[in-house]
Amino acid sequence: MNNFALKVSILLTGVLLTALHYKLKPSPSDKEIHDQSIGMSGGVDWRNRTAPDFEITTTHGEHFRLSDNVGKEVIVLNFFATWCGPCRAEMPELSRYFDEHKSDSFFLLGIDAEEKGDRVDAFLGDLKVTFPAGVDEGAIEKKYGVEVFPTTVVIGVDGKVQLYETGALVNAEVAFDNLLQKNKQLIRTGQTISPEVYRLAAQNQTALPLLQPEQNTERKPESPLDERGKRIAARMDCPCGCDDKVQACSCNTSKKIKKALAEEKVTNKSDEEIIRALNKRFCSGAM
Repeated sequence: MNNFALKVSILLTGVLLTALHYKLKPSPSDKEIHDQSIGMSGGVDWRNRTAPDFEITTTHGEHFRLSDNVGKEVIVLNFFATWCGPCRAEMPELSRYFDEHKSDSFFLLGIDAEEKGDRVDAFLGDLKVTFPAGVDEGAIEKKYGVEVFPTTVVIGVDGKVQLYETGALVNAEVAFDNLLQKNKQLIRTGQTISPEVYRLAAQNQTALPLLQPEQNTERKPESPLDERGKRIAARMDCPCGCDDKVQACSCNTSKKIKKALAEEKVTNKSDEEIIRALNKRFCSGAM
């Protein structure tokens, strides 16, 4: 077989395999399409916006304020929870990349979702995570519109969000290398933002897209739980890491669970199946 015939054969085989894969692959549900569109549009909307300022104390007692560090290096925020499977899966990859680049204008900060410090320490220690992490009481998560875990945000030396991704990262080089090189070039050419200019830009930043619903003066009242919703909320341990049930807890995670129980009526599943589904719901799979 000559080279031309071989190339044509390979091309036709690829086309047939692609068509077969498309035919056999199940169509996504309406909910899957909706969830994916939220994640993708959120990332696009956040890019090139000034990152909201915040401060946090790490589990080792170190204080971090974004406005004190922005403009000096690439700052990556990783929002996670110890109960989140994809968060656990990506931690070794994030820690490896941090170790290899922490002296190369790259800083990574883990932000836990409202859990107890000892639980977070045990989680990080078990996975041998080397980058710093702190526990957020909900304010930072709200500022950055975090709805699922993990969520990773890259803040450039210009003080702007350059990447906003939901889902576990499986290859840190693919996620960060190009942005790191771009920002190192900005540092070399002096195109960085000063803390003073950043603070002013952050103060004047209009409401970010994912935060706009919170700005409404007339908010839709929360739907009350029916008897089954109350029963599930009273039985389900809150996945935020506290000792309370969902019904008694006041964290953002429990509020989202109660909202789902109130608005999404499921009649073809047992209480146990619904609890398992809710536990997994706010964890986003690998990207």
